[in-house]
Amino acid sequence: MPDPRDHAAAGHPPGRSPDGPPYLVVAAGASRPGGAARLRALVEDAAAAIEARTGVAPVVRATATAAEGRAAALAAAAAGAPFLVVVGGDGSVRSAAAALAGTGTALGIVPAGTGNLLAAALGIPRAPRRAIRALATARERPIDLGRAVVGDAASPVLFLVAAGVGFDARVMAATTERRKRSLGIAAYFATATAVGLRLRPFAVRLVIDGTAHETDAIAVLVANAGELVPGLLRPRLPLVPDDGLLDVLVARGRGVWGASRGALELLLGSGVHAAVGPYAARMAGRRVEVEADGDEPVEVDGDVVGAGRLVAEVVPGAVRVLVPPDQGPR
Repeated sequence: MPDPRDHAAAGHPPGRSPDGPPYLVVAAGASRPGGAARLRALVEDAAAAIEARTGVAPVVRATATAAEGRAAALAAAAAGAPFLVVVGGDGSVRSAAAALAGTGTALGIVPAGTGNLLAAALGIPRAPRRAIRALATARERPIDLGRAVVGDAASPVLFLVAAGVGFDARVMAATTERRKRSLGIAAYFATATAVGLRLRPFAVRLVIDGTAHETDAIAVLVANAGELVPGLLRPRLPLVPDDGLLDVLVARGRGVWGASRGALELLLGSGVHAAVGPYAARMAGRRVEVEADGDEPVEVDGDVVGAGRLVAEVVPGAVRVLVPPDQGPR
């Protein structure tokens, strides 16, 4: 995957004033859990909202694969689109953001997946129709991207929200598509209970901006943005998506009890330092290496992408996202 910092050199410098038509990309799987009729209605409403905002009817692209979604986003940037709106879930949003990074085309989101993690983190309404209405007054907010290299992979994977090692990755791997279709985001909570009962701590070595830390953990999260429970609970000290840093959250303990205590300490902690309590730690940096004993899985924005060593670095201000006017700094 190309480095998003290369886009500026390819003719799409940040701050460019696009003059092409807006784009509307409808991602594969975006109809869950409402069917084709619901999806058609969402597309019609989104197209109407975009035209009302710009005075121009959007170019509508339906995609069936991640590759098609990325190609549609690249086409929008090449056409000088002022923005591209994705109707889809976290994977589709991440793919579009990677293609738009460093360009003059902003990203709009109509959340239509299971987790909708970035939408929740940026205050974008999680209900698709409310998100469509919010497009009328949305403003552009530059946010950072994370670049993650997992195991022996030759190419990095980009993330908007977080990369995780251990518990959360095991939950993502164990949550079936069938359960997500039937329960929505509650599917993750149901799976987390079962996974937590079997969870054991692992030894981990962290290197954050060159400083090494060794500890045990049941989960390590390298976060750019997000909430501990999407749409419900966020840390007292926010995960800021445009501060040029990655936050490193470590939960210790054993099983469901340990995970719960670690989450509570991370939720209530008010400072970034080596220890926020006996069950958790929080740090921050621009480059983070995570080496866990055993074959711990790694997830990126909710998708399990491999296992083993994780190396993540931040790309500051790489992508602009359309957010409600009351969200984040101006």
